[in-house]
Amino acid sequence: MRSAAHDVAAPAGPGAEAELARTLPAPERPAVIADAARMVAWLSIAAGLIHAIAMVDHFTHYWAYGVFFLALTYGQVLWGVGVLRRNVDDRTLTIGAFANLAIVAVWLWSRTIGVPIGPEAPGTEPIGSMDVAATIAQLALVAYVAVIVRPDLRVRRGLRALVGPHRVRIGLALSSACFFAALLGGHQH
Repeated sequence: MRSAAHDVAAPAGPGAEAELARTLPAPERPAVIADAARMVAWLSIAAGLIHAIAMVDHFTHYWAYGVFFLALTYGQVLWGVGVLRRNVDDRTLTIGAFANLAIVAVWLWSRTIGVPIGPEAPGTEPIGSMDVAATIAQLALVAYVAVIVRPDLRVRRGLRALVGPHRVRIGLALSSACFFAALLGGHQH
């Protein structure tokens, strides 16, 4: 019996292997890793929804702040939906993880050093419950991606729980915390 991979015509010439790799679907993941990928998606969506709420407030302060949060909202929600809808490869997950780390870095910068542009520059932003919930979700997302793409991390004591028997409970608790923070806490200025 032939597999679907044999039905794809192999391109010839330089870069043929890379072209073939782009045309083949990402390999199926074991159930625990697929669960972790779903948690990555839900954490991204949860953080994106918090950024949607913050976007409304930030548009009232300065249009560029609002546009920044609009981009965050769409990026995180659409990326999360994409991860939920299809089996994404490690590269896509890694890019998403680094994007979330960059968002966390901007958040830390704005809370410690100050906002670099706009009418509130160079003042620092206050820390709110929604901010903390989104940041925790983004850091958890990065940890989940690390365990998905690096099998050696799955046995480390602190990260083992993300693919252990409580993996879904952990992800749901973190996502729920984001949703509740969004419902209960407003963005503060």
